[in-house]
Amino acid sequence: MRAPSEPAGAYTLRSLILVSGVLFLVRLWLDGHLELMFDEAYYALWAQHLAWSYFDHPPMVALWIRLSTLLFGEHELGVRVLGTLSAAAGTGIIYLISWHLFGNRQAAIFAALLYCAMLLISAGAIIITPDTPLLLFWSIALYALARLYEDGGSGWWWVVGIAMGLALQSKYTALLLGAGIVCAMAVVPSLRHWWRSPIPYLAGALSLAMFAPVVLWNYQHGWASFAFQFARTNGDGLSLRFLPEFLGGQIGLLTPLVFVLSLGGLWLGLRRGEDENGQATLFLASLIGPLLAYFLLHSLHARVNGNWIAPAYPVFAVLGAQAAFQQRQFPGRVQTAIAFSRRWAVPVGLAFVGIAYVQAAAAPIPLDPSKDPTALMAGWADLAAQVDATADKIGAQFLLTSHYRLTSELSVYSHGARPIIQFNERPRWLSLGGTPPSLLGRGLYVVEADRDESREISTRFRVLEKVAAIERTRDGRRITTYALYLVAEPRNSPLNDFTLIRSAQNASP
Repeated sequence: MRAPSEPAGAYTLRSLILVSGVLFLVRLWLDGHLELMFDEAYYALWAQHLAWSYFDHPPMVALWIRLSTLLFGEHELGVRVLGTLSAAAGTGIIYLISWHLFGNRQAAIFAALLYCAMLLISAGAIIITPDTPLLLFWSIALYALARLYEDGGSGWWWVVGIAMGLALQSKYTALLLGAGIVCAMAVVPSLRHWWRSPIPYLAGALSLAMFAPVVLWNYQHGWASFAFQFARTNGDGLSLRFLPEFLGGQIGLLTPLVFVLSLGGLWLGLRRGEDENGQATLFLASLIGPLLAYFLLHSLHARVNGNWIAPAYPVFAVLGAQAAFQQRQFPGRVQTAIAFSRRWAVPVGLAFVGIAYVQAAAAPIPLDPSKDPTALMAGWADLAAQVDATADKIGAQFLLTSHYRLTSELSVYSHGARPIIQFNERPRWLSLGGTPPSLLGRGLYVVEADRDESREISTRFRVLEKVAAIERTRDGRRITTYALYLVAEPRNSPLNDFTLIRSAQNASP
């Protein structure tokens, strides 16, 4: 073990356990009290129709939700709890990565606390998305790589291969982990001998073999998912338009002082220090170098969603702790900023997290719903009840939709014994939708007012009549307005883009 660097201040293992425990309990409470946001409802639909892959992502998130609901029940808590458990495990993994690379228990505690203080990590822990399993498996791969770097045991390559295969089953971003491993083997002197060993190549082959079912699914479906995701790499030319948004988003999602420490840690890694700590920071920086370079370049021609950088956050936590504990390696004024960030990054970050949790639970800050992400987890059950009441009133035999978000929420929260049919976006439902046997009788078309597709609907049905306008609200404040139309007498035009999302047999009683 390396000797500890400078003394660590006030944080102890007890404080880490306390912070982690409180966050875990609060997250569990929120899991059970917040309604599913539309992506969670969408993935919950996937979980009811397991497949080798899906249009948007590989299948891991569906498998997690299926297992979670089998263990804990078909409700919001049941959908999310496995993700919350994995977030808690992630904190422990960050501690272990730092400890094995740097041998400083105080820095390892601080790294884990920084991870807890990251807004994206702690706020994201109350929802389940493909990033949830991706972060866990990516972190496990980082831990195995840290052990490989520490003791050189070839057996750790097999852990890396399995973890990376599971990460690839979670999200295509995991390909950049493979690029990071190649980068680390190229720039870290102590890893270069692995180029002459067959084991890393065999571990990589294992990862690709685990990913093969996703490739097969894409082959069988016209490469639909690959085309959808990798089309994002196309650009219309270089521009600085999205760069400030990209950097500003990361400052907010990391929280500002954690961002300062993360930049400091990256700087330490790029300095290529000759001591053991310097080589370890270079190792970590190289592992996320391809990820950061790719999305930085992407931001020069298109928008980068903040969560896309999430796989770098475990490394940011460990590097940020190293910056805090090696502040004397920075120039004078930067030392002052690092020292200030070391003192306040955790309490300020946790304060941001606390505000986000309170806003999600009770919405005391009267934000514009379009700018409040917590509004995505409110008002759906009441909206579905209004839809069911209107459908009952007009005698609708089916619900008709035109956007996957509303389709997914109605599939979860509508309790009427009637099928849900979507008339467009058919590629999204390749792995789970069916063809409706008929559209005879009366239906109710439900749509967000600003996404109204009634003009297109009028070419499919002879009868189209607006019957109501309803609102999704939160504590009496309007979030979104929806238009409801009676539809009947389908025309003879082809209906092959209509997809049965939920049959009457699968509707909630």
